[in-house]
Amino acid sequence: MADDDLFSVSTAIGEPDAADHCTPPQYSLPSPPYPTTSIPFTFFGETPTTTDSTSPPQPPNAPETTNTESAGIQWSATPIKHQPNSSLVAPPTGKERNLDLIGRAGMGPRWCEMPVDVFLSKVRGELPTEEERKLFKGADLSGVKLEKDIYPILTTTIHSVFTAAHAQRVRVLETPTRRADDGHRTRTDTLNDAGIYLNIAEAVKVTTIKEQKKKSRRKGARKDAKKSTGEDAEKTTDGDAEKTTDGDAQKTTDGDAEKTTGGDADANAAEPSHVGLRSWHWVAVPIEVKHNHEHAAFRFIKAPSAAGSDTQKEPSAKASSSAGPSNTSSKKHFIRNTINNQEGLGQFVEYMMNVFDNQHRIFSYAIYVWDYMARLCFFDRGGGVISEEFSWTTPDSPLHDFVWKVAHMSEAQLGYDTTVQRVSNDDSVSDDDKKAVDEFKGMTNNSNVHEMIRSFVEDATREGQPIYKVHIIPMAAPPDEGFPDDPFPKPPPADESSSAPSPTPSPSTPPSPSPPPAPLKPRSFLIGKPYFSSHSLIGRCTRGYIAYDVHGKRLCFLKDYWRPYVPNRTRPEHLVYERMARCGVEGIPTLICGGDVGGTRAQMTQIQDLLYHLGHALPVPRSHYRMATVEIGLPLESFTNFKQLALVFADAVFAHFQAWTKAKVLHRDISIGNILIDPTKLMGLLIDWDLCRLECELESGPTEPDRTGTFQFRSALAACFPRKPYRLSDDIESFIHAFHYLVLKYHPIEQNGLRQLVESMYESHSFVQGIKVGDESKLRFFLNSLPPFNVCANDVLQSILNDLHKGCYESYRDVDVDEMRTLYRVSDPGVAEEPRPLSVDVPVNTARTERLLAAFKQSDNAPTSTSTNRRRTTRSTTKADATASATPTDRLSGFLSNHGPLLEVLTSYEYEEGLDDKKDNQFEVRAKENPLPVPYRPVNYHIGSLSTPSTENDLHPVLGHRRLGTPSSLRSFSSFSQSSDIVGPIPGDKRPFDDGDAINLSFPGSEDVNPPPDEPPRAEKRKR
Repeated sequence: MADDDLFSVSTAIGEPDAADHCTPPQYSLPSPPYPTTSIPFTFFGETPTTTDSTSPPQPPNAPETTNTESAGIQWSATPIKHQPNSSLVAPPTGKERNLDLIGRAGMGPRWCEMPVDVFLSKVRGELPTEEERKLFKGADLSGVKLEKDIYPILTTTIHSVFTAAHAQRVRVLETPTRRADDGHRTRTDTLNDAGIYLNIAEAVKVTTIKEQKKKSRRKGARKDAKKSTGEDAEKTTDGDAEKTTDGDAQKTTDGDAEKTTGGDADANAAEPSHVGLRSWHWVAVPIEVKHNHEHAAFRFIKAPSAAGSDTQKEPSAKASSSAGPSNTSSKKHFIRNTINNQEGLGQFVEYMMNVFDNQHRIFSYAIYVWDYMARLCFFDRGGGVISEEFSWTTPDSPLHDFVWKVAHMSEAQLGYDTTVQRVSNDDSVSDDDKKAVDEFKGMTNNSNVHEMIRSFVEDATREGQPIYKVHIIPMAAPPDEGFPDDPFPKPPPADESSSAPSPTPSPSTPPSPSPPPAPLKPRSFLIGKPYFSSHSLIGRCTRGYIAYDVHGKRLCFLKDYWRPYVPNRTRPEHLVYERMARCGVEGIPTLICGGDVGGTRAQMTQIQDLLYHLGHALPVPRSHYRMATVEIGLPLESFTNFKQLALVFADAVFAHFQAWTKAKVLHRDISIGNILIDPTKLMGLLIDWDLCRLECELESGPTEPDRTGTFQFRSALAACFPRKPYRLSDDIESFIHAFHYLVLKYHPIEQNGLRQLVESMYESHSFVQGIKVGDESKLRFFLNSLPPFNVCANDVLQSILNDLHKGCYESYRDVDVDEMRTLYRVSDPGVAEEPRPLSVDVPVNTARTERLLAAFKQSDNAPTSTSTNRRRTTRSTTKADATASATPTDRLSGFLSNHGPLLEVLTSYEYEEGLDDKKDNQFEVRAKENPLPVPYRPVNYHIGSLSTPSTENDLHPVLGHRRLGTPSSLRSFSSFSQSSDIVGPIPGDKRPFDDGDAINLSFPGSEDVNPPPDEPPRAEKRKR
C-alpha cells in the first residue's frame, strides 16, 4: 500500500487551479487550517495540547517575530530528495536498499540539526551536580587504531555514569559481533556497535553471553587483531586525521576520579558487563561508532595536526556545549556529500528502523560517535533531530549529561508505548494473562484454524519473541474528522400510520431521565512478531499482526500505523468500515473496533514542527492508530490457479462496486497487497480503506499530486497525469493492472525480455518538479489494439486477457491525449514554454523563394498540386478552451466506466475447467534472460546537499502545523530558494563545492572524486 504523506499540504509547485480541471462540486474540501497559536513542546516525546485561538495566515516571506532568547541560534533542515526506484522484479537489498531509506520517501527530507544545549534542554531530567560529576570517567583515544578499539572505551565511560547514578533500569553493552537468538540471526541481519539496553530479567537473559563463550571471543579477537591488516573502512594511515595529540582535549588531569580508563583496550574488553549479544527487541538507545571519517553519516570536526598546522582545532568541551552553535558546523552541511558518507547514513537509518520495527516505540534516542566527537539524536515517525557535534572525552561533556538523564528515565520517557504490556516470561504477569498467552500459542495446534494461519501464529509466537498485550479504545468520529454528508445513509421517514401511539405520561409521574451513554471500554489483544511491516522509519509505518482477541477468545487481525491528521480532510479508517457496514457492503473485513492509541490523538509526532521545505509539501502531523478486524486473509499470491485468481478478483470488484454504489466510497489504492483470500470461504476480501474518498470529495482534485495509491498499479492516466481528479475508472483499471502483474509473475509468456516488459509497464517514471510522473508505456499499451503479451499454451487465460485489453482499448480510443496534456501535464516551466519570436528576424528573399517554387513546378517530379500557404497556424485547443468543454476529457466511457463489463469477463472463468496453470515465479525462472547484471556501484545522491544551514532570520511560519514553542517558539526550515532537484551549483552561484560535489566525468557514482579542500588526496594518504 502507499505509505506517503497523502494529505500533505501542497504548495504552488505542481498544484493546478481548481478551474483547470473540475466543475463546482456538491461538496468541497475546506482549505487546510491555519496555524494556531504556538503549541509548545517543552520536552521530546511529550503529548501536545490544543488551543482554541487562531492566528491569521501569513505570507511565506513574512519575517518571524522572535524572542530575544533565541537570537543567534541557528537551525538546519533538509528538503525533499528523490529516492532510487524500488523494482517489483528485483527489489533492492543491502546497501542498495539503504538508499531507499534515505530517499525522497524516506529520511532524506526529514533531518534537523540543533545546538547541543537546546537538544539537552528538551531531554527530560536534571543535570548531575559537580560532586556527582566527579565520579564520571573520561576517555583517552590516543592509542586507538581501529574502530573496535573505541567500543570498550565508550562503554566504560557510559558505565561509569550509570554507576554514579545507581542506574537500575538500563545497562550499556558492546554488541558488534554477535546476535541474540531473537529471530534476527541470519547473515543479512545487521549488527550495531553498541547500545543502552533495558536491564530487566528477560532482556538480560537474551543479551548476556555465557562466560566460556566470552573468553573464547576475547582470545579470538586478540589473535585477529595481530593478524589483521585492516580494511579501508576501519583504518587509515593518515596520522593527522585518525588520531589526536592534543592532551588537553583528550584527557583530564583533575584528580583520580577524572582520569581516563580507555588507554588499555584489552583491559576494558575483559569487563564482562560491557560485552553482550545484539537484540533489536531490547535495545533502548542504539549507539553507532565510526573511526573513519569518510564513512561517518554526519560531518564531524577533524582533529588538529601534531605539527600545529592551521587545520581546524577541536573545540573545548565548554565551547561544545555553549548556547551557540559551533562556528565550523554551521557553515557547512551536517550531512556530507560523499558516497561513503551516504552509505553510512543509510546504515544508521536502517538501525533505527530495526528498533522501531521490533519494539513498540513512540520515539527513540540514539548516540552517534566518531572518534572523540559525538552527536545526540532523537527520532519519531516524523523524522530525526541531531545535535551539533561535541567532544565526549571529558567528564563534563554533553554525552555524560545525556547518559545521566537516560539513567533516571522511565520506559515511557525513553520512548516506549505505555499502552503495550509485556506478558511473556514475566513473573509480574497475572494468571489471566498467562492463560491468554497459552491460548494464543495453542492456536498453532488448533485443527479449526487454517493450516497457513497456524503457521502465521507459530512464526509470531516463536521462542525468543516477546508477547505483548495491547489495548484499543473504541473511538467515535472526532468533530473535525467526520464525513461531510453525515448522517449517511439517512434514516427512513417515520410511518405515522403504522406507529403505535405512545402512552400519555401521568401528570403525577416525573419523566424518567435518558440513560447516560455507556462508556467505551478498551479491548485487549495479544500480539507477537509482526506478520507484515512496511519497513519504514517515517510515514504511516504500517504493521499488521496476527492477534488474539482476549475478550472474544479468537484469532483476529490487528493493524497498527500512524495515520495523518489534517482537520476536515482525514478520518480514522474504522469510520469507513462502520459506514460500509451500515450500507450492507459485502466482501470487506468485519470490524471489531478501532481508535487512536491512548485516546483521540494522544500520541502524535513532533518532528514535522521543525521541518519546513520551501517549495515542497509540508509533512503532516501523525497520530498513532490501531484497528482490529475478524478475518485473517491469505496473501493474494497464495492462489492455486488462475481460475481461482479470476474469481477472487471478481469478489473484490463486486465489493468495490457495492462500496461505490451503496456507501459512495472510492477505494483509491487497488493493489495486490490490498486483496486477500478468505481461507474459509475462498472468496476475495478488499482491505485497507485508509486512502479512500467519498464521491462528493473527488471533484476537489488530489490534495497532493503523486500521493494516491500504489504507483505500480495506478491507471495509465493517473500515472501520466497525477494532477487530474481521481475517477472510478482509475480504480477499475488498477484491478486489471494487478491481474496482469500476477499473470506475468506466475505464468510463462511468449515474449522475450520479461524484466524489461514489467519495468516499462509498472516501474518507469521520472520526477518533474518533485512529482513522480509515470511515462506513457501503459498509455501506449492501451492505445494499441494488440495485447502487450501472450501467455504460453493457455487459451482460456489468453481469452480473458484479450477481453480485458479489448475493453481498455475501446475506453482509451476516445481519449484526447493532447487535451489531457494541456489540462494536467506536469512539466518544468523552461521546458513547457513556447519559443518567443526573434527580436530581429532574418529578412525574407521573396524573389529567391518564387524562383525556387517556379523551377520545382516545371520539373517532371512536381506533384499535381501544392499548398500555397505553408505558414503554421496556432494551436486551436488552448487550456481555457479545453477547460470550458462540457464533458471532462478524463472521464472514460465504455468498459472502464462501470464495474459490469469487468465482472462479466472475470466471472466467465467460472464455466471453464480449472487448470494447474500457476507456475513458479517467472521473474526468477527467466532471470537468466536478463542482460548481465552490472555490479553494484554506489551512486552519489547528494543527500548532504539537503542540509543547508539557515539562520533564525529565515524562519517562516509553518502553515497548518504546530510550532516549536519552548524555548522562544523556535521553528526551522530549509533556506533553499531553488528546487531540491538541483544538486549542483546554479548559474551565478559562487559557493564552493562541498565534500563529494566535485564533478566526475568518468561515470555517475564514482568514488574517485576530487577531494575536498580540507582533506589531502587519497594517493597522498596511502603514501603516508
